Amino acid sequence: MRRNYHGWMKTGVKWPNRIHSRVDAYPLVGLAVTLLVIFMVCPPIGTHGSTVDLPRTWHASPMPRAMRENALSVGVMRDARIYFRNVPISAEDLPDQIREGLRNGAEKKVYLRADARARYGDVKQVLIEIRQAGIENVCFLAEKLQP
Repeated sequence: MRRNYHGWMKTGVKWPNRIHSRVDAYPLVGLAVTLLVIFMVCPPIGTHGSTVDLPRTWHASPMPRAMRENALSVGVMRDARIYFRNVPISAEDLPDQIREGLRNGAEKKVYLRADARARYGDVKQVLIEIRQAGIENVCFLAEKLQP
Protein backbone atom coordinates (compact mmCIF):
# COMPACT_ATOMS: atom_id res chain seq x y z
CA MET A 1 0.00 0.00 0.00
CA ARG A 2 1.16 3.47 -0.75
CA ARG A 3 2.44 5.75 1.89
CA ASN A 4 0.22 8.64 3.04
CA TYR A 5 -2.88 7.18 1.37
CA HIS A 6 -5.95 7.40 3.58
CA GLY A 7 -8.72 6.65 1.10
CA TRP A 8 -10.43 10.01 1.46
CA MET A 9 -7.75 11.88 -0.45
CA LYS A 10 -8.62 10.17 -3.72
CA THR A 11 -12.29 11.00 -3.42
CA GLY A 12 -11.51 14.52 -2.34
CA VAL A 13 -9.31 15.04 -5.36
CA LYS A 14 -11.74 13.32 -7.71
CA TRP A 15 -14.77 15.43 -6.67
CA PRO A 16 -13.50 18.59 -5.05
CA ASN A 17 -16.22 20.73 -3.38
CA ARG A 18 -19.15 19.46 -5.47
CA ILE A 19 -22.65 18.95 -4.16
CA HIS A 20 -23.98 15.59 -5.19
CA SER A 21 -27.76 15.53 -5.35
CA ARG A 22 -30.08 12.86 -6.56
CA VAL A 23 -33.77 12.11 -6.18
CA ASP A 24 -34.29 9.24 -3.80
CA ALA A 25 -37.31 7.36 -5.11
CA TYR A 26 -37.53 4.78 -2.33
CA PRO A 27 -39.64 6.90 0.06
CA LEU A 28 -42.00 7.81 -2.79
CA VAL A 29 -42.39 4.18 -3.83
CA GLY A 30 -42.91 3.13 -0.20
CA LEU A 31 -45.64 5.72 0.27
CA ALA A 32 -47.36 4.69 -2.97
CA VAL A 33 -47.33 1.01 -2.01
CA THR A 34 -48.63 1.81 1.49
CA LEU A 35 -51.53 3.85 0.11
CA LEU A 36 -52.31 1.13 -2.44
CA VAL A 37 -52.50 -1.51 0.29
CA ILE A 38 -54.67 0.68 2.52
CA PHE A 39 -57.19 1.40 -0.22
CA MET A 40 -57.30 -2.23 -1.34
CA VAL A 41 -57.79 -3.70 2.14
CA CYS A 42 -60.20 -1.17 3.62
CA PRO A 43 -63.81 -1.65 2.60
CA PRO A 44 -65.54 1.23 0.90
CA ILE A 45 -67.04 3.62 3.41
CA GLY A 46 -70.10 4.76 1.48
CA THR A 47 -72.69 2.67 -0.23
CA HIS A 48 -73.41 3.23 -3.87
CA GLY A 49 -77.13 2.64 -3.52
CA SER A 50 -79.13 4.08 -0.69
CA THR A 51 -78.76 4.71 3.00
CA VAL A 52 -81.41 3.47 5.38
CA ASP A 53 -81.88 4.54 8.99
CA LEU A 54 -82.56 1.12 10.42
CA PRO A 55 -84.70 0.79 13.54
CA ARG A 56 -82.71 0.32 16.75
CA THR A 57 -83.37 -2.38 19.30
CA TRP A 58 -81.65 -4.06 22.25
CA HIS A 59 -82.16 -7.60 20.96
CA ALA A 60 -80.89 -7.46 17.37
CA SER A 61 -78.88 -10.47 16.27
CA PRO A 62 -76.15 -10.35 13.61
CA MET A 63 -77.07 -11.57 10.13
CA PRO A 64 -73.82 -12.06 8.20
CA ARG A 65 -75.62 -13.67 5.25
CA ALA A 66 -77.41 -10.40 4.57
CA MET A 67 -74.09 -8.89 3.49
CA ARG A 68 -73.42 -11.48 0.79
CA GLU A 69 -73.48 -10.32 -2.80
CA ASN A 70 -76.23 -12.70 -3.91
CA ALA A 71 -78.48 -12.06 -0.89
CA LEU A 72 -82.00 -10.94 -1.71
CA SER A 73 -82.08 -7.58 0.04
CA VAL A 74 -84.95 -5.14 -0.31
CA GLY A 75 -84.86 -1.60 1.03
CA VAL A 76 -87.84 0.63 1.80
CA MET A 77 -87.04 4.32 2.19
CA ARG A 78 -89.02 6.84 4.19
CA ASP A 79 -90.25 8.46 0.95
CA ALA A 80 -91.68 5.11 -0.31
CA ARG A 81 -88.83 4.38 -2.72
CA ILE A 82 -88.01 0.68 -3.03
CA TYR A 83 -84.53 -0.73 -3.66
CA PHE A 84 -83.66 -4.29 -4.63
CA ARG A 85 -79.96 -5.00 -4.09
CA ASN A 86 -79.30 -1.23 -3.91
CA VAL A 87 -80.95 -0.61 -7.30
CA PRO A 88 -84.17 1.46 -7.45
CA ILE A 89 -87.15 -0.61 -8.54
CA SER A 90 -90.93 -0.28 -8.67
CA ALA A 91 -93.15 -2.38 -6.42
CA GLU A 92 -94.68 -4.17 -9.43
CA ASP A 93 -91.28 -5.36 -10.68
CA LEU A 94 -90.14 -6.66 -7.29
CA PRO A 95 -91.61 -10.21 -7.52
CA ASP A 96 -90.01 -10.79 -10.94
CA GLN A 97 -86.60 -9.61 -9.69
CA ILE A 98 -86.85 -11.85 -6.62
CA ARG A 99 -87.77 -14.87 -8.78
CA GLU A 100 -84.82 -14.12 -11.05
CA GLY A 101 -82.53 -13.95 -8.02
CA LEU A 102 -83.84 -17.32 -6.84
CA ARG A 103 -83.15 -18.82 -10.27
CA ASN A 104 -79.57 -17.55 -9.99
CA GLY A 105 -79.05 -19.54 -6.79
CA ALA A 106 -79.82 -17.07 -4.01
CA GLU A 107 -81.00 -18.18 -0.60
CA LYS A 108 -84.79 -18.41 -0.27
CA LYS A 109 -84.87 -15.62 2.29
CA VAL A 110 -85.37 -11.88 1.82
CA TYR A 111 -83.58 -9.38 4.04
CA LEU A 112 -85.78 -6.30 4.42
CA ARG A 113 -84.13 -2.98 5.26
CA ALA A 114 -87.07 -0.81 6.21
CA ASP A 115 -86.30 2.74 7.24
CA ALA A 116 -87.26 3.51 10.84
CA ARG A 117 -89.47 6.36 9.61
CA ALA A 118 -91.01 4.54 6.63
CA ARG A 119 -94.79 4.36 6.58
CA TYR A 120 -96.30 1.05 7.60
CA GLY A 121 -98.43 0.95 4.45
CA ASP A 122 -95.33 1.11 2.24
CA VAL A 123 -93.64 -1.73 4.14
CA LYS A 124 -96.84 -3.77 4.02
CA GLN A 125 -97.05 -3.33 0.23
CA VAL A 126 -93.45 -4.58 -0.12
CA LEU A 127 -94.26 -7.59 2.07
CA ILE A 128 -97.25 -8.40 -0.17
CA GLU A 129 -95.01 -8.21 -3.26
CA ILE A 130 -92.42 -10.47 -1.59
CA ARG A 131 -95.12 -12.99 -0.74
CA GLN A 132 -96.30 -12.94 -4.39
CA ALA A 133 -92.79 -14.04 -5.36
CA GLY A 134 -93.21 -17.14 -3.21
CA ILE A 135 -90.98 -16.11 -0.32
CA GLU A 136 -92.23 -16.91 3.18
CA ASN A 137 -89.02 -16.21 5.10
CA VAL A 138 -88.44 -12.46 5.56
CA CYS A 139 -85.84 -11.03 7.94
CA PHE A 140 -86.18 -7.44 9.13
CA LEU A 141 -82.78 -5.86 9.66
CA ALA A 142 -82.23 -3.63 12.69
CA GLU A 143 -79.29 -2.03 14.52
CA LYS A 144 -78.35 -3.12 17.99
CA LEU A 145 -78.33 -0.44 20.68
CA GLN A 146 -75.10 -0.09 22.62
CA PRO A 147 -75.41 0.12 26.43
